Amino acid sequence: MSAYLASTLGLIEGVLVIGSIVNDSTVVYYRLATEQIPARGPKVLNALIVSDVHSNIEAFQSVVNDADRHGGFDEIWSLGDLIGYGPDPSAVIGLLGQHKHKAVIGNHDLASIGKLSLEAFNPYAKEANLWTGRQLTSDERNFLDRQPQIIEEGEFVMCHGSPRDPVWEYVVSITAAVASFNHFDTYRCLLGHSHIPFICRPKGDDSAEFQTPQFGVPLPLNSDRMIINPGGVGQPRDGDPRASYAIYDSEPETVTHYRVDYDIKTTQDKMREHKLPEFLIERLEFGK
Repeated sequence: MSAYLASTLGLIEGVLVIGSIVNDSTVVYYRLATEQIPARGPKVLNALIVSDVHSNIEAFQSVVNDADRHGGFDEIWSLGDLIGYGPDPSAVIGLLGQHKHKAVIGNHDLASIGKLSLEAFNPYAKEANLWTGRQLTSDERNFLDRQPQIIEEGEFVMCHGSPRDPVWEYVVSITAAVASFNHFDTYRCLLGHSHIPFICRPKGDDSAEFQTPQFGVPLPLNSDRMIINPGGVGQPRDGDPRASYAIYDSEPETVTHYRVDYDIKTTQDKMREHKLPEFLIERLEFGK
C-alpha cells in the first residue's frame, strides 16, 4: 500500500481535524484552529524532571541516583535555577551536562550571568548571586545563556516561573493558575520557581484546584490539562528538607513525584566555607 492513502475529516474531542493515513495503522491528525498546531506523535521516554537545584550538588546527585533506582531515565528536563544560593554552581552545571537534557533558564541563572538586575532580589539572594557569578567560567556562562525561557516537548510546555511570565511569576494562587492555563495550548505545563511540589487542574473557566502529590504514586495524565511542579531539588520550601523531583514515563503516560534524603550538613559546611549568608544555610535543615 502507498505511504499516503487517504485523508479524513472529522471531530476529535470537539476539534475539527484532518487525518492523513500514512501507513496501515497510523493516522496523523492536524488540528484546524486560528493557528495550525503541528501533530505531536508518541515518543517512548522516561524524563527526570528537576527544578531549583540552586548549586546544591549533594541534592542533585542524590536525585540522579534515586531516579536510577526507580528505573532510570533517558534525559533530564530542568525547569530553571540550576544555580544561585548554594556552593557548587560548576559541579551542578557539569552534572546536568553529563546527561542528555532539555533546560530552561531561571531568574537566578539570569542574574548570576548578568542578564537580570540584582535589585529585584532580596539581600541574601543578591549576595549569593554575586558570589555565584564570580565562580562561573565563560563556557558555563554561555551554557546558561543558551537556555531558552520556554520549551515545548510533545504535550508539555516547560518554563521556570509561568507560561505568562517565565522568569518571575510564581504560580501559587488560583489567579495565577487560571492565567497560566490561558497561556499554553498543550495539555500540560511543567514549572518550578516556588520550590513547592504540586499538581494543579482547571476548575471551570475561572478557577483552579491545587493538590499535593502522593509521593511514589504514579499520576495518570490521560488527556487532562494540568500544571505540574516537581518541587525544589536544592532548596525545598514546603517544610520537607528532602530533595523533591518527578519522573515522567511516556508509557503508560504518568508523572510520579519523589523525595530523597541528601547530605545537608556537607552542603551547609561548604556554604559556610564560602561565607554565603547564614540564613540560606540554616533554611536547608527545615525545608523552608
